Amino acid sequence: MSKLAINLLRWSNPWEEIETCIAAVLNSTFQDFILLYTENPHPTASSLEELVKIRFAADTRLRIRINDENTGYAGAHNQFFFETDNEFLMVLNPDAVLHPGFLAEILIAFENPFVGAATGKMVKPLQPPDQTRILDGTGIILYRTRRARERGQLDADHGQFDRSREVFGVSGTAAVFRKQALEEVKLGASEYFDHDFFAYWEDFDLSWRLRLAGYSCQYVPSAVVSHSRAVGVSPGGLIHFVRFVRHHRSFPVKIRRWSWRNHLLSIIKNDFGWCLVRDLPLIVGREVATLAFICLFMPDTLPAIPEFLRLLPSTLQKRRLIQQRRRIGSKEAARFIALR
Repeated sequence: MSKLAINLLRWSNPWEEIETCIAAVLNSTFQDFILLYTENPHPTASSLEELVKIRFAADTRLRIRINDENTGYAGAHNQFFFETDNEFLMVLNPDAVLHPGFLAEILIAFENPFVGAATGKMVKPLQPPDQTRILDGTGIILYRTRRARERGQLDADHGQFDRSREVFGVSGTAAVFRKQALEEVKLGASEYFDHDFFAYWEDFDLSWRLRLAGYSCQYVPSAVVSHSRAVGVSPGGLIHFVRFVRHHRSFPVKIRRWSWRNHLLSIIKNDFGWCLVRDLPLIVGREVATLAFICLFMPDTLPAIPEFLRLLPSTLQKRRLIQQRRRIGSKEAARFIALR
């Protein structure tokens, strides 16, 4: 059995993206892996199954799965996690292109048995004329307001994030997980990512559960991946308010609803202890401000509220299970919330 299994999940991405992504994986310096190409059906985009078969038929490491229904990012990867017994499992987005040494470098992090997940240095594929790389992310960080974001996103890469270190969580763009750790934090028989989320914030939520189970998440700067992110932070943030509003209004409404809803559900499931009590005014203040912003500038996002309420009872059931299995105390939780 191969040491690593990779699941490349496609929904509507064009063939050129898929071809580039698969070719990059197959050309990795590390070769002890299998690559599963998975498709969730799209209402208008055609399947690329035959093109994948024709282009990569000679490579026995490639497998193909075409799903009958769209189970979202969470459901499709959960199927992969459940059915695959390799020591390490990786999720990969089609708009990510692994640099040749990515796999070899990121697996080194797992020599530490307490590492449950690892992420690499994500960079933008198109660089400015001076050739300075622009970062897409170097691991998820979590603020005391419980706002989560990709560390260093849109910063110029001057080597400031070139130290391997622990981070709060890993990005689902190109993340590697220890199979044993996934089995310890799953909810029910096969719910690793929260199936109710469908898409967005599953990586944040799963990272939090891994932390509560006593595992760490590691950032590996020598594992580099180019990523064309569809949804990210607004350049300049709130300082450029008009641009900030336009940026968020440009996202598809489903993405805005999933993002807001799933972020709140993650907090309800995983947060606990004195650090939650300490930070509660900050958390409530930010969420009230977010709600006001949505009401004023993106009211079509508000249907996320009944969706949130519908999922709240099952989320509370999951919270009880997560907190019963938790292996760390509030002091340790406060430490990883402060990681920068």
